[in-house]
Amino acid sequence: MSTNIKSVERALDILLYLNRHEEPVGISQISKDLGIYKSTVFRTLQTLESQHFVEQDKSSGKYGLGVIYISMANKINKYEFYRPFAVRLHAEFNESVNVSILDVSSVDVYRSVIVLKEDSKSNILSVSPKIGSIMDCYCSSVGKCLLAFSPGISERTLKNYKFIKYTVNTISDVPALLAEMKKVREQGYAMDNEEQEIGLTCVGVPILNKKGEAVAAISVSGPTQRLRNHEIKLIVQQLKQTSADISGLL
Repeated sequence: MSTNIKSVERALDILLYLNRHEEPVGISQISKDLGIYKSTVFRTLQTLESQHFVEQDKSSGKYGLGVIYISMANKINKYEFYRPFAVRLHAEFNESVNVSILDVSSVDVYRSVIVLKEDSKSNILSVSPKIGSIMDCYCSSVGKCLLAFSPGISERTLKNYKFIKYTVNTISDVPALLAEMKKVREQGYAMDNEEQEIGLTCVGVPILNKKGEAVAAISVSGPTQRLRNHEIKLIVQQLKQTSADISGLL
């Protein structure tokens, strides 16, 4: 007698099905190909999307694999392209280097997701998020870069944020965030100036495609005093050079 749980089996069937397709697929096509009722496909996708195993293309309404599925077991080949550049930055500063992409949650809130990380066991931070970790954009350097340089960012969507005041430096309203985004666009980099935790600083820059749109962002983070010892200007310079090197290959 089978002990399979039907709902789990359907979810896995859908994930495996999406894995076989390069482009997002609509509910009707999934239902037809897998022989599952549309209503069941819809409910299953909603559950998977809530945990970021799948994501919906907002323009077409179709579904593809989400960042959590992609990053499981560190099998994120799509983002391994960034690895040599992250390794180079880590070797230069011996600080944590993260590559993140923009995620729009099911409730239409912009967040950043870490898809690649280069770190040292000897430099463990009190805040050291893992691959697949999701963070609010308003208080992270990569998040600010993604907001400032991604197309279609909506002020209405930004108003969905429930701003959490992690420290006295944390941005806490939309006007301040919009002003910060303008500043980031002008200077080409962003700072998390102890905005998530006192004593922790992060510097990030966007990685741009040929249209000048952010496809990702890369950052160097560490204890504030250590980053100041490296000189923030030098970190910004090297991050911008790294971003330019990556963009030149896209």
